[in-house]
Amino acid sequence: MRDGRNGSGGAEGGRGRGAEAGRRTRGERGPRVRLEVSALSSDGAGIARTANGVVFVTGALPGESVTAEVTSRHRDFSTARTLSVERPAEGRAEPRCPHYGRCGGCQLQHAAYPLQLKLKAALVRDAMTRIGGFSPDLFEGLECVPSPQSWGYRNKASFPVQSLHGQIVTGFYRAGTHRLERLQECPVNAAPLNALYRTVLGGLKDLPFDGYDERTQEGKLRHIVMRAGLNTGQTLLSFVLNGRLAARGIKALAALGARARPTTLTLNHNSRPGNVILGPHTEALSGDGRIAEKLGPWTLAFDTTSFFQVNTGQAERLFRYAVQQAEDAKELLELYSGVGSMTCYLTERGAVTSVEEWRSAVQMAERNLKANGLNVRTLCGRAEDVVEELHGGYGAVVMDPPRDGCARPVLEAVARFGAPRVVYVSCNPATLARDCKILAGHGYRLQTIRAFDMFPQTAHVETVVLMARDKD
Repeated sequence: MRDGRNGSGGAEGGRGRGAEAGRRTRGERGPRVRLEVSALSSDGAGIARTANGVVFVTGALPGESVTAEVTSRHRDFSTARTLSVERPAEGRAEPRCPHYGRCGGCQLQHAAYPLQLKLKAALVRDAMTRIGGFSPDLFEGLECVPSPQSWGYRNKASFPVQSLHGQIVTGFYRAGTHRLERLQECPVNAAPLNALYRTVLGGLKDLPFDGYDERTQEGKLRHIVMRAGLNTGQTLLSFVLNGRLAARGIKALAALGARARPTTLTLNHNSRPGNVILGPHTEALSGDGRIAEKLGPWTLAFDTTSFFQVNTGQAERLFRYAVQQAEDAKELLELYSGVGSMTCYLTERGAVTSVEEWRSAVQMAERNLKANGLNVRTLCGRAEDVVEELHGGYGAVVMDPPRDGCARPVLEAVARFGAPRVVYVSCNPATLARDCKILAGHGYRLQTIRAFDMFPQTAHVETVVLMARDKD
């Protein structure tokens, strides 16, 4: 569930292919077509199959008949946008956010929440059968566990910053672009984040420097990052800077932070070009640079750069379920363990060896585990490197990789260990299906699967799979 680390995968294949056909020039209108929508793509577009190939149509739902405008044609697919819905799907809803359709943050506000859950279960089922090659019979009755909150659930938000007509502006990127959609609040962000955002928004005009320009790589303020511990009431505000600021600029950011009154205020430095939001160096202007959150009985600290689940309530449910799948394992190996969130739950089963690549996350995990009175063997390194030095003997291996899934050497090593149970937590059905197929080739069978809605109003879905095999 590494939210935002990588680009989204596609259950229907990448929509970036065939770019040689290009897009229409701005202002040019495409042809209008009538489309019958049969499925949903992993990025939330409706899928229509025509005599001329597949059409991905934004704003359309499975079962609908729509009139759409073709926006681009490629060698093996086209894209379109819905102009009118001639036959709406049962469960079509009026989007709550006035920016929906322009802001790229959400893809499914036009579907009522029960329909969103059905669509996400279908995305998982499609990937596991089409990419993984598993029998459709294994997914009869597959449901997506609803989030405790379908609005106001996000405990983290990152706002890109630019300069427009000499003024610093922020918001979210419009879908498929790096043009800003300016907004006053976001309905999927938790209330403490919206309160922070409104205060910061009101003070941007007073800053004595410019927003970042991606083309020239000039301007000082690149992103505004906000995080909240929803069960502790703590908040973190971070300004991501392109290079260093003079004393006057730091003083202005400190004053703006004082108005917002977060638990801790940090400056993160990122001068590298590209889409990566956070840089490697962070300094605290107020507080110690960390906030805490409670998950079940555990209290966990994290900082500006730490990965932490964006939906606190749903993360608790998912962790409880994932740990249940490990059953009576006495020795557990956890890969991609982050700051130790799921690690705490796994200690209820047995002795845990945890592996995480990022040194700062390992240090945070060690601090968290000690604070909660837990004894865990923590290893720092890439999973594909560390597993080569391990010798197995685990009753269960638990993995929660980034969106691009596990490197093949990791899966090969897990199979070599001979662990009877592999619990795989994934935020990308396509790479989950690919990796489960590899494990199946090593004698594992898909025993249980459950989808969790970690990101309501979006097309993203979290899945927990148990792959099991008989002990030798």
